[in-house]
Amino acid sequence: MIPSLRFEGFSGQWKSTTIGAVSKSIDYGLNVAATYFDGENKYVRITDIDEESHLYIEQNKVSPEGSMTDEYLVKEGDVLLARTGASTGKSYMYRSEDGKMYFAGFLIRLRILETVDHRFIYYQTLRSHYNRWVKVMSMRSGQPGINASEYSGFEFNIPTIDEQKKISSFFALLDQKIEKQQEKFKQLVLLKKGLLQKIFSQVIRFKDENGQDFPDWERVALNDLGSFVRNYSYSRSIEGEGEYQHIHYGDIHSKLMGIITSETELPSLSIDTEATYTLLEDGDIVFADASEDTSDLGKSVVLLEVDNRKIIGGLHTHCFRPDSQIDSLFLHYFTQTTEYRKFINVNANGVSVFGLSKPALSSLEIPLPDINEQRKISSFLYKLSQKIELLKKRKTELEVMKKGFISQMFV
Repeated sequence: MIPSLRFEGFSGQWKSTTIGAVSKSIDYGLNVAATYFDGENKYVRITDIDEESHLYIEQNKVSPEGSMTDEYLVKEGDVLLARTGASTGKSYMYRSEDGKMYFAGFLIRLRILETVDHRFIYYQTLRSHYNRWVKVMSMRSGQPGINASEYSGFEFNIPTIDEQKKISSFFALLDQKIEKQQEKFKQLVLLKKGLLQKIFSQVIRFKDENGQDFPDWERVALNDLGSFVRNYSYSRSIEGEGEYQHIHYGDIHSKLMGIITSETELPSLSIDTEATYTLLEDGDIVFADASEDTSDLGKSVVLLEVDNRKIIGGLHTHCFRPDSQIDSLFLHYFTQTTEYRKFINVNANGVSVFGLSKPALSSLEIPLPDINEQRKISSFLYKLSQKIELLKKRKTELEVMKKGFISQMFV
């Protein structure tokens, strides 16, 4: 009943309590449909709470339909919990800057007593102890869920009010740092997106070393800028120990950040080492040729300085080796433009799973500047991408730090 990490000046054991014991009331939300946002009254539903940050999502705001009563208003100190579906247990702590807000029926509101620090109660919902409890409690024959009575019985340990405030203030400061890092990340991503469009539509042009204009751009089909090399349709089932590694289309969708280097982790394969395989080289581009939606179809990664690693193209990929006419990074960044995404949408085939054929990809027309301008563009966008990755890494480090403190500072 004593945490392993504690602020100086506090001693003694924590006491056991429940959600019901620290709440004035535990209430169900408003059972009405959502309608267009009226400019004032927000309607928070399970989907309006971010899965990662647990903050209210400002995009696509809605209002509750029909008449509204103060009974369903969310106030400072309230904590909302999802009571049904795959997101059961997801929590949100109301903040005054989120504005006038009503809560929907699939959420439960905890109105915390003034004698308890509401932020401390909210941080309890970020613990592994709480997640395990939710997993067990929500197991039902049909739709998973936890009702108000069950939430009321959730047990946890609590110190004095002064120690509660000290702990919650510490985590509030840590959350602010994470939010600021996330905001910087989002702003830089938006900047890159805007610059990509302006560069590839030639609104922004680069100059040569003498300050002179580069030649006009051409349009050249991908098939005339290199050739495709072999890929191998190995499934996840043979991943294991081995000297060969593969780039699987699923990893292009979810794990890989666009650029493969000597430090990038790739899954190894337990395959015949006596066989001969076509290895990928620096500068090769690997496209995902299958996806459940068109937003990830055709997504690419590029190999840079992989230091003689034995890497092969994997399942559902097209592997392209550019010739000297085109810079690999330039081609990779072109695949992040609106023009490329429109091409994918037109050429996608399939219904539940979409595919991109090699002949279709070969016909892709690339807006092609002089090779020296390509390299200037690539260098500029690469540096910007590195800054974005650094911000993302710092945010991840803060989140890992927060998890570590949560595990040590609560009982």
